[in-house]
Amino acid sequence: MTGHIVADGKSKWKIIIEAGKDPATGKRKRIIRRVTGRKQDAEAIMVQILSELRQGSYVEPNRTTVGAWLNTWLNDYKRIDLRQTTWESYECMARNHIIPAVGALVLQELRPEHLQKLYSDKLKEGKSSRTVRYIHQVIHGALDQAILNKLISGNNVAKLTILPPLDQKEIRVLTPEEQNIFIKHVINHRMGTAFLVLLGTGIRRGEMLGLRWKDVDLESGIMHVRQGIVSVKGGLKVHDPKTKTSKRSFSIPSVLIAMLEKHKSAMQGKGFYGPDRYVFCSTKGSATRPRGFNTTFDSILDKLGIKDVNLHSLRHTFATRMLEEGENLKVLQELLGHAKLSITADTYSHVSPDLKQKAANRMDGILLGNIGTADQDGTKTAPVPEK
Repeated sequence: MTGHIVADGKSKWKIIIEAGKDPATGKRKRIIRRVTGRKQDAEAIMVQILSELRQGSYVEPNRTTVGAWLNTWLNDYKRIDLRQTTWESYECMARNHIIPAVGALVLQELRPEHLQKLYSDKLKEGKSSRTVRYIHQVIHGALDQAILNKLISGNNVAKLTILPPLDQKEIRVLTPEEQNIFIKHVINHRMGTAFLVLLGTGIRRGEMLGLRWKDVDLESGIMHVRQGIVSVKGGLKVHDPKTKTSKRSFSIPSVLIAMLEKHKSAMQGKGFYGPDRYVFCSTKGSATRPRGFNTTFDSILDKLGIKDVNLHSLRHTFATRMLEEGENLKVLQELLGHAKLSITADTYSHVSPDLKQKAANRMDGILLGNIGTADQDGTKTAPVPEK
């Protein structure tokens, strides 16, 4: 590879580099770059291009825009890589937030400050830090692929931005009193068994709506999570569980077994029972729409006067009650289908103050049982330290 510079007008220079043969066509490949300024500037650029060619990092100049590349990346790369619901959320982030702000910029001219302004503007609009971080996740992934495709060179400019700290919302769970009121109210509701399965097993909404009768072994008391139902553009879709660990089996509480037996009889009477029929179907026997199920739940909570609780709170309530009863965190992770133990620990860190106090109380019992002194009434107190 060789290069030389020729004058191309006043303070203008043409860099000509012989870059060997194009592997695709077999023809001689020549790179021409025009520079305005001093000859030394043109020489420095030529040296850089030759170095990049030798290292295999050279990127041809192109005018591909951020918006055009995002659409290519979403449709040609991520559509086959992501679950449909995730892809739709990625596409929404690109269409509603990224493309209106920086979509017209040339991809090779995108700078960290462009993205930093985008993030700052979204925060000023009232978007949450979680949304801003999701926007960042999408553009970061698109730029990573652009580097691999040699559409841009150097570092991913998204890495040079500063993200807002993630707001950790306190999880609102049902109090024991609210839980009892809720159970008493829904026990005879048409979808009462479904609500209590969510509360009594911690299963996700989509997983519960995707249950078929062949997934529920009432004789052995085992429930198998094998699929889920989600809303997508155009209707409902059956998909595999969220992660590998989401595909799981667990024992059903005996109270729920009895309720499911009763529910099964009702479905048989309506002609909605069969191995492949949905356990919690609609009034027509088809899959229940997640949004409609949520609406039913919200109306029940409104009637009961329970505020700031959504359907997902039943899963959180299940986990919280289990921890309060001393359940092992690893067991809880498996019941919930979390991919990592750290997810379970981080999600339910709000329970830890009570658990720590209980642990301290238990340790009191252990310590007093070994080093305490008995009072006249038989109770034990800790010895007074020597001064």
